[in-house]
Amino acid sequence: MAGVTDLGKLISVSPERYSAGFAAIKAAIGKNNMAKDYLFYATKVPDCLLCEPGAELRVLGIGSGSGEIDILFLKKLLHHHSSVYNRVVEPSGEMVDRYKALVHEDTSLGAVKFDWRQQTAEEYFQTKDDTKFHLLHAVNILYHVHPLHDTLRNMWEQLANGGCMLVVIMGSEGHSYSDKCDWMKLWYKLWEDFGQGDRLMTSLRTSDDVTQWFDTQGIGYVTDLCENIVDVTECFEEDSETGAMLLDFLAQTPYVSSKPEIRSVVLEYIRRNSLEVDDKILFKSATEVIIAFKKGTEDM
Repeated sequence: MAGVTDLGKLISVSPERYSAGFAAIKAAIGKNNMAKDYLFYATKVPDCLLCEPGAELRVLGIGSGSGEIDILFLKKLLHHHSSVYNRVVEPSGEMVDRYKALVHEDTSLGAVKFDWRQQTAEEYFQTKDDTKFHLLHAVNILYHVHPLHDTLRNMWEQLANGGCMLVVIMGSEGHSYSDKCDWMKLWYKLWEDFGQGDRLMTSLRTSDDVTQWFDTQGIGYVTDLCENIVDVTECFEEDSETGAMLLDFLAQTPYVSSKPEIRSVVLEYIRRNSLEVDDKILFKSATEVIIAFKKGTEDM
């Protein structure tokens, strides 16, 4: 099959369609299910982190979006730490404004000092200072940083000894639970059929790409899986705009509906690997939570 030059490049080729697809996928997963995902991620944040005596706990969020997940993390930390310095790195001004609005409404966050950085991860790491953080998290953002492994290295370097780094990214096929990650396997199928160049230069990245970096650095980690179901019924409605946006987001590729070959592969794969329940077509998805603690002995 011929290659697709914009495969896996939805956000860079068409940010507007990415935003529309993101909204469509959130609706297809459901607000309640997404809230459960966020709570699951928060359970993986350690109750108490090592911190210098008398110092405030320092947290760095990469690609924090509108802040719903960050706030859950902060609330958990405030149960055991009297004050928190929270540096937010987020390129979208709209997302930063939404985050600030949530903070303004929530009086329980009074002990948190916020430091807003409206930057991409790349811009931030080019201008970062020497601050070391006790918790550093990147939730569903590592699809879009470049280069991936340089970003992971930069993140690790900003982590204090004894600190925790938490990453959430699409689950991979390198583990025993790969049968729960059909969305991930769709990406590999698309890359096998249509991929061009280096997959890591696209958004089609999985937890394998992260854990392989940790492995090469001799960094230990633990993982857990967060399963979910996506209602993809609209994808099979010929004239559905919502279905077209879902297809774009599922393939991380713009205008899938106007690419007959790739559309056929996506729909065939989804149909073959979905459940039909009450006239709905449900597709399995799973994100992996990767947690690593810095012991201060790793050689970078």
